[in-house]
Amino acid sequence: MTDQEREREKKKSRLRSRMLVTEADTDTEGEGLDADRDGDEDGYRQRLIRHRIKKVIFSAVPLILIAAGVFYLYYRSRNRTYTEYEVAWTKDLPENEFSSYAEYAAGVLKYGRDGASYVNASGETVWSQAYEMRSPIAAVNGSYAVVADQEGNSIYIFDETGCQGSVTTTLPITNVTIAGQGMVAAILEEGDVSYINFFDRAGGRLDIELRLWMGGQGYPIALSLSPSGTQLMLSCIYADAGSMQNNIAFYNFSEVGEVLDQRLAGAFPTGGTVCPEVAFLSDTRACAFLDNGVAFYSMEELSASEPLLPEQGPSYTYEEEIRSVFYNENYVGIVTEGNGQDEPYQLHVYNASGEIVQEFGVDFDYMTAQFSDYGICFYDQAQWCMYGFNGVLRYQGELGGTLGIVTHLSQSRLLRVGDQTVSEVRLR
Repeated sequence: MTDQEREREKKKSRLRSRMLVTEADTDTEGEGLDADRDGDEDGYRQRLIRHRIKKVIFSAVPLILIAAGVFYLYYRSRNRTYTEYEVAWTKDLPENEFSSYAEYAAGVLKYGRDGASYVNASGETVWSQAYEMRSPIAAVNGSYAVVADQEGNSIYIFDETGCQGSVTTTLPITNVTIAGQGMVAAILEEGDVSYINFFDRAGGRLDIELRLWMGGQGYPIALSLSPSGTQLMLSCIYADAGSMQNNIAFYNFSEVGEVLDQRLAGAFPTGGTVCPEVAFLSDTRACAFLDNGVAFYSMEELSASEPLLPEQGPSYTYEEEIRSVFYNENYVGIVTEGNGQDEPYQLHVYNASGEIVQEFGVDFDYMTAQFSDYGICFYDQAQWCMYGFNGVLRYQGELGGTLGIVTHLSQSRLLRVGDQTVSEVRLR
């Protein structure tokens, strides 16, 4: 091999060694780049997670603060107490002889011997109906009302626009009730037989009648129609083996009732305990006010193939004398005599299912008790007081005039009717 050939071989050898070193360095750098790329991805992923967490926190905090604020305002509003009042306005009302009042629609139903009228929340007399009755009684259900002459023969049916119909019966009326759609049921009396007649909102006689004999089903002393008008609840007294007994009966006048014997859906004897008042709270809830307690009933949706009978739910009896009862579609209130001078009365509040909601003592010698959306109200002709549903006394005092009836317009705005005037009263 010549010197020139040997020199070329050395150059080739150096070139090959240089190429191996370069490839090794390249492989090492690639591995480093891959490692850096993996590290960047992990870091990006962590930064993305942290960003999302911050975003959720920043979004949730205002919502939490708003919810807390709303809850605080609601709690403060529902538990706010008042110490003063002001009369915003007063208007005169048409005079009625010996007026009585009932909460009705968005205002008050005022009725007496010589007529009835509807006073709305603005103090305006929306309508007025003249009549002559010796002993007017009234019943209200939603936007419908009925006024009847007890032991007389006249019935007037109203909605918010005025008189929709009237009835003149041939037999004396002992009691009356009305459904939420305007149907009226009236108890008429003839010797030992009582008739329950039904009328539509225009006063037309419906093809439904119940006949009750004193020696059979008994003498009806109280009745109530369900809001839909498809069910009737009756309290009847009868004699059995020389003692007076009481029975609570439910009748169904829907298509389902056609498969029931005499449309009788259920009967619940109360023994010798008299039930002077019954009430449908809704189409599926009812209660019976006994002379020593209260009983609750539930009605499930009926079907023609398998009619379900009313079922008795919880019932309560009291050792103390019952002073008054009152109710709306959500609650039932029973006031009994208390245990001492500091709290002469005891209030028991139940929901429509018959579950106890609240019990507390009442230190107020009232004439009227009623529920509102904002609490439990008691008043006589001079003073009005309201308790929260938690038993906290929220206001007690005068309202600037005689109190025939007081209803809530809002939490702190009241509509007061009495002395032939109507006023808006604002609590402070």
